[in-house]
Amino acid sequence: MSLETPIKNVTLVGASGNLGRVLLSHLLQTNNLHITILQRASSQSTYPSHHPNLTLTTVPSWSLPQLTEALRGQHAVIAAFPLRDLQAHLTLAEAAYASGTVTRFIPADYGSVDARSPRAQHLVPLFGKKVQVRELLEKLSERSQGRLSWTSLVNGHFFDWGLTNGFLHFYPFAQPVPRAHILGSGNEKSSQATLGQVAQAVVSIVAGDAGHLEKTRNKVLMVQSFLVSQNEVVDVLEKVTGKRFAREFVDTEEFIRARKKVADAGGEGAAEAIEDLVFALGVVEGDWTKKEEYAMGLLGLEEEEDLEAVVRKALEASEEGKKLLAAGSGT
Repeated sequence: MSLETPIKNVTLVGASGNLGRVLLSHLLQTNNLHITILQRASSQSTYPSHHPNLTLTTVPSWSLPQLTEALRGQHAVIAAFPLRDLQAHLTLAEAAYASGTVTRFIPADYGSVDARSPRAQHLVPLFGKKVQVRELLEKLSERSQGRLSWTSLVNGHFFDWGLTNGFLHFYPFAQPVPRAHILGSGNEKSSQATLGQVAQAVVSIVAGDAGHLEKTRNKVLMVQSFLVSQNEVVDVLEKVTGKRFAREFVDTEEFIRARKKVADAGGEGAAEAIEDLVFALGVVEGDWTKKEEYAMGLLGLEEEEDLEAVVRKALEASEEGKKLLAAGSGT
């Protein structure tokens, strides 16, 4: 017998972030869910107040009693704020349990790589924090006798977000020529996802019927938009922009050792070095298609998004990108 019941009331935490904004849009399009945005009273973020299925709730402080009260009557909690402050995420999970009504918790995983990877935890402490949140959720699910369950999503790099801001080491706006910083041969393929694909995965989980919720309870699920190599992405960038990219190849292990040294030293440059390590891990450990947690079919997601269409859309998001596309098309 399933312990799950359909979800109606969903609380989203981190609705103003890069992923949070897309999550909110997709959640509101379901029509059968009521969405509550939870934020601190000090937050300056604003949201569409006219939507009939949207409520804004604020808490003066991020304390267990106040969060518990804010979550009472809610059925699902989606964490979409950065996992910098581990305690804030642990407290939110404890409040979900204490509410007595929350049945599904989606933590702020959305990993470039599976946080259970020993190498990932060694190179980037963030992944260890993600594991700590999962371990707490496992304990809370057991303590609640199955009333509270969780689903953790691992989706690879946020492709459309990272394509033009340097995170994925593609530099289409570089002068005098665009360039790409490529690890290894550039032919290794990794799973990557658009923000929209991740949002659709979340919606599939919380909007499902009891049977679907049962199939996704207490699991790590892996999703993607496409399995692609760095060279394939550069090929598409060259096609849509009409420009030849300078491909700068670097030994993967040498890159990881050098960036780890900078990250461990702390101080200036450490944050960027940590991002580079996350990028590298996504390249070398990011193929979900052979994993048992690969869940595209389970979640009813399109198996392969159109890479060229996604690249064009990502470039069109900025004026600089629009000019680049126009130049490439000769208009």
